[in-house]
Amino acid sequence: MPSFWHMQRRPTLLWGAVCLLALSSPALAQLSTSVVPTLPSLAPHNKDPHDPDARYCRPPQNQSDSRLPGPRVCKTNREWDALHAQGLDISADGRSTVTSEKYRTMHGRACTGPQDGCY
Repeated sequence: MPSFWHMQRRPTLLWGAVCLLALSSPALAQLSTSVVPTLPSLAPHNKDPHDPDARYCRPPQNQSDSRLPGPRVCKTNREWDALHAQGLDISADGRSTVTSEKYRTMHGRACTGPQDGCY
């Protein structure tokens, strides 16, 4: 003959299974929707790259003190030309100006003494 505790557990398990099935049925009846992304239309790119008012964005550059690249720097061609005419460029961190590598290569470094390798 089954024990008293065994008889009492059977209805509890049965009600638990009924509740589980009742809770899962709304999840099965959900509608499936799909989202189709659309890209915004861009203005026609008919500006001449040599136009002084055209905007040029320099891609991010590697920073010497970080593993992360610096920010993308955007300026008009007129602003870039003014910087390069002074022998300057924007640093990799995008915050300050530094001497341009091209300017240093073309004009050399000022020799001030033996510490610069000048004799």
